[in-house]
Amino acid sequence: MFVKFLILFSFIGIGKCNYDENVARNLLWPLTVDAYNHGVEKCIDKTLGSSSSYEFGSQVTVQCDSHSSKDSCSGYTVAYHAQKAVFIIFRGSISDSQVEQEMNYTLSHPLLPFVGGGHVNGYFLNGYNLLWNAGLKDSFLKLKNKYPTYQIWVLGHSLGAALASVTAASLSATKLVNKNQLHLYTFGQPRVGDKAFADAYATLVPEAYRIVHHWDIIPHLPTAGFMGYTHHKSEVWYNNNMKKGDPYILCAEEESLLCSNSVLTPTMGDHGEYFGIRNYLGNHECVPSGTF
Repeated sequence: MFVKFLILFSFIGIGKCNYDENVARNLLWPLTVDAYNHGVEKCIDKTLGSSSSYEFGSQVTVQCDSHSSKDSCSGYTVAYHAQKAVFIIFRGSISDSQVEQEMNYTLSHPLLPFVGGGHVNGYFLNGYNLLWNAGLKDSFLKLKNKYPTYQIWVLGHSLGAALASVTAASLSATKLVNKNQLHLYTFGQPRVGDKAFADAYATLVPEAYRIVHHWDIIPHLPTAGFMGYTHHKSEVWYNNNMKKGDPYILCAEEESLLCSNSVLTPTMGDHGEYFGIRNYLGNHECVPSGTF
């Protein structure tokens, strides 16, 4: 059955939008859920199938704030031959305490300059830099250089979505990846930077999609305009349970009242579940093939 969908453009001239719901549902989100497993390598066989279909890079985990050694950021790399893709995938927060630290940092620290333009949240930028320098860069470049024709996909949920956003823009801004080879898909992404960062993003990463489930509260944070925080384009909003065949709205601009900004009372309940697979704050289960 063909997926029903509604695409709303808030202005003309945004360019071609190529959001792939089938790939997002059946591949990208399961791989993102796997990132919550402390030993993600053992999950990949269950999600991607035979080891001949992929090449695992590495999983890197670092302490990403000084409050607690348990407040970690994590990401992994894998090349998937069927998709001709190299993935960089980031895990979200793993405790309520870490979420609190992220919020406290955001409220008390100014945004920091970003190499590609504008300013971004320092907690997210620091997490990216720590992971990148702790081995994620080397792992990624090894796969990228081995498979130079593969597309580069950067994924993440929640905190991981913010790390993915910074990573994709950095890859483009530093010329490590051609922007036409780059795809960003995030789930439940908070606002990452200011208006100048959002404006630059459209050029840095033309294929960027922030997927939002129903009334998920995290994409509403930090509040739009606070310290200049602005979402980059484009948002894909499912105002439903995200079952197969459910419609979505694509708002191809930075902040649109046609998508999740139309929600007056967002909730936490929708944040941990996308496409019918629930995962948030410590669910370390692998996603078996055929269950999504």
